Amino acid sequence: MAAVLAGALAPVAASAQSAAPWLAAPPAWLPERLPVAERGPNWQLQGVAAAISASDATAVRDIDGDWARYHPRGGRNAALQSARLEALASRAGWELGITARSTLLIEGSRGAFDLVHAYRQRDASSAGGPLALAVAQTGVVTAGLRVARSGALPLPPAAGQLQWTAALTALSVRRVQRATVDGTAELTTTGGPARFDVQTLQQDSGRRFGGRGQPDATGSGASADLGLAWQRPDGWWVSLSVVDAASWLRVRGVATEQLALSSATRGVDERGYLDYGPLLTGRDSAQDLRLHLPRQGSLTVGAPAAALWPALGPGAAVGLRWQRIGAVDLPSAWAAAPLAPGWAWQLEAEPRFHTLGVGLQHQALALMLRSDSLRIGHARAFGWQARAQWPW
Repeated sequence: MAAVLAGALAPVAASAQSAAPWLAAPPAWLPERLPVAERGPNWQLQGVAAAISASDATAVRDIDGDWARYHPRGGRNAALQSARLEALASRAGWELGITARSTLLIEGSRGAFDLVHAYRQRDASSAGGPLALAVAQTGVVTAGLRVARSGALPLPPAAGQLQWTAALTALSVRRVQRATVDGTAELTTTGGPARFDVQTLQQDSGRRFGGRGQPDATGSGASADLGLAWQRPDGWWVSLSVVDAASWLRVRGVATEQLALSSATRGVDERGYLDYGPLLTGRDSAQDLRLHLPRQGSLTVGAPAAALWPALGPGAAVGLRWQRIGAVDLPSAWAAAPLAPGWAWQLEAEPRFHTLGVGLQHQALALMLRSDSLRIGHARAFGWQARAQWPW
């Protein structure tokens, strides 16, 4: 049995010795496009599962709760939820993959988050004076088949190696949710005057508004990704990835609701909520929806740790990373070092949502956990990623 196990692990060990240096970096929050299976005649199978949730305003587990632990951060008000599942097969620079992905991005003004807090807490006084309301929400669930190709660009030997990756994904759109809010509101002491003037737009392929819209409407589309990775002879490297660099989605018969709401009131109802009695005008319809997925960019720089501090010895690496989705930036610093033969640990600190990530990596499997709190129920950001791969 030992001989069989040693023979099975031999290809893994050999592959680890020739692994690209950027594979030592912790997995990114967002998906990346890096060179795939650049050498070797064998197929390599890989499975990836990942999910993240992050919010500036309140703990992610309390987004649908009472917002009792509401802590907005300086007007950078956003919420991000993303999950993906991938099964991949790669060989000689080609990759075929089946993917399923869900992304929800909410960006809003400080006033909009304050208004939600006031409503959930039944306390208009906590919102202060006049509020500017501006919210944009986009949620998309897709499944698809991806084809990717990697290759090398000619460079002088002294300049190192530059590799490129291009990917095209044929998508089936399973769910689309879009919502916008624009307007103003004024909330003062409970029982005092409350006024608002708001315009809203809501589109949801899984619902019907006023009997309009196709139930469970689906659509189709495509997405293109690009990536570059430059490895210098001294061990320094840089990777650039843009996922959904270009995308086209279309969903027919999406339920759409457009509303204009205004109110001025001085009373509360029996439950303690402001008795708005709004004036409301609007219309419901079914519309063909065309949209683009938000671009997800990632720029990572890495270097052998010994190049910066020789006492650290061989095998350790450090670097910086910057990611962006919509208007949300995710800068971070990371480090990785050998832990045991074939194993390495990873560490990443990210100041946007104040998270710390810890990972364990092997050629055949890896796991990364991120959070801004040891108590997950209190975390405003939490994420995990798992990967398993095997030569075939």
